[in-house]
Amino acid sequence: MTRTLTPREWILLAVLAVVIIVSGYLMFFYMPMTTERDNLALEIESANLELETAQIQLDNKRRMERELAEIFAANPNPVGLAAYDNLQPVMQELNAVLAAADDYSLSFSSVSAEQSIVRRSINLSFSSRNYAQARQILQRLDNSAYRCMLESLNISMNQGRNSSVLVNGVIVFFEYQKV
Repeated sequence: MTRTLTPREWILLAVLAVVIIVSGYLMFFYMPMTTERDNLALEIESANLELETAQIQLDNKRRMERELAEIFAANPNPVGLAAYDNLQPVMQELNAVLAAADDYSLSFSSVSAEQSIVRRSINLSFSSRNYAQARQILQRLDNSAYRCMLESLNISMNQGRNSSVLVNGVIVFFEYQKV
């Protein structure tokens, strides 16, 4: 006893078949393709960002190479940074330079490091016979064989009998430490 389907049942089966086909298409074809397209768009965006970053780095490298070429053209033998723990040669340099002073005293601060650059601060105090001699000593310190910077410098005249010049300040020596 088989029963024949009514036209209404045929229409419902056709609608069900269309829903199944559309759902299958969406689930097995459209959604994976959309997801893949979105992932590829993100990869393209990421690759473009990496390309821009690499281009900026390349431009910075070329700029630094030009600056280095200009520096070496102006001074073929620039003074480099000494290796870390350069205290003994620095002390010998300071002793040689400050030998021209009437008297001097040094006190050392703690060493500070920032990435691979080490800063060695030394509080410096000396007296000299006159301003010209004090200036010469400071100039020799500034032109030292080791990279240094004079900071917080104070120069005053001693109003005593000999009218000597008193100099107080901080000199910072820079050293390179491999990280």
